[in-house]
Amino acid sequence: MLLRGRVRPLLAAGLAGMLLGAGAVAWQTQAGPFAPDELCWGALSRDDLAATFREPENVTAVDAPVLHNEQSTTGPAGGCRLTNSDGDAWALTVRVHRLDDRQGGDDQWTEEFLSARLTPLGGGLLGMASDNRAWLALPDGCLGRPGKDEGPTVVDVAQGTWVTDREPGTEERDAMARIVVKLVNKVGEDLGCAGTIADPVERLPEAARYTRGEKPDALCGVKGLTLPKARRPHQAPLITVGHGPVRTCDRDISLSQPRQRLMTVEDPRLTGMFRKAALYEGDRVRSAVGFGGLGTNLGIFVAPCPTGETAFVVRASQSGASADVRDLFPRYVEAEAARLGCGPLELELPRHGEDR
Repeated sequence: MLLRGRVRPLLAAGLAGMLLGAGAVAWQTQAGPFAPDELCWGALSRDDLAATFREPENVTAVDAPVLHNEQSTTGPAGGCRLTNSDGDAWALTVRVHRLDDRQGGDDQWTEEFLSARLTPLGGGLLGMASDNRAWLALPDGCLGRPGKDEGPTVVDVAQGTWVTDREPGTEERDAMARIVVKLVNKVGEDLGCAGTIADPVERLPEAARYTRGEKPDALCGVKGLTLPKARRPHQAPLITVGHGPVRTCDRDISLSQPRQRLMTVEDPRLTGMFRKAALYEGDRVRSAVGFGGLGTNLGIFVAPCPTGETAFVVRASQSGASADVRDLFPRYVEAEAARLGCGPLELELPRHGEDR
């Protein structure tokens, strides 16, 4: 009985310490009874997550603050991850980072976030959204316009597997668009940037749909683009809907990547990410203006257009497609250059096996 009176205060003190420790962890991870209603640096409410998670009230957020040193060449960087009992396949991963391919590290980003599944946000915004991916650049007035060999600082949001043969859902796409806009507004506010971006959803068209009934002499909707009958594709393409920073045509989409991609990167703020490949990949493609290369499975050319430097890309991911790439590449580049008012480019392709 004497011991009991002395031990109870010690146990109470230890339990209080454990609760304080658990409370500190819960606050950092934004979980448990101390979880705030606003998540990811206070950018998102639980209502914002209702279209993405079955139980938004149980979402857990773990975030790293957005850090930025004005003397740094890498730009702001930070991240946030949102999960609940739905599992990792439904988790949202948010990143703040500068697009920069000088070290060759953004190939996967272009694969995922410039896919034909994504719809341009329009209204002068440099950004796109689909049902499982969204990205938006911080406005030029916030951090300045990116240099020639670098990309803008973006906030991107990813959920689950990026490539699927299922057509993207419009409602889910709209939810991702709203989420990425709110995130950019909060990051911009924290960085001291003026102004906010309005909800873009009202102006968005329906999400991308497979283009059925494709004409054999207008592959990917490009007049005059064709292949010999024996090599003509049978799968309907998915093509970017609406005008924006890129126009992408993806075909034969599987769980890894599209087997064929034709892409025109029209916004010069993104073209810097493709300059390295255009300068060093494949054998040299010659023209009076611009520069590029043609390899076994990739053709890429960068040329000055009325809106600024533009990149034209034709790529195949399967083996044995070099003939298709070589046939499509010059005609695709010339047709797209004509559409944008920067042709004719009169490309001169390298001979097979020609030295660089």
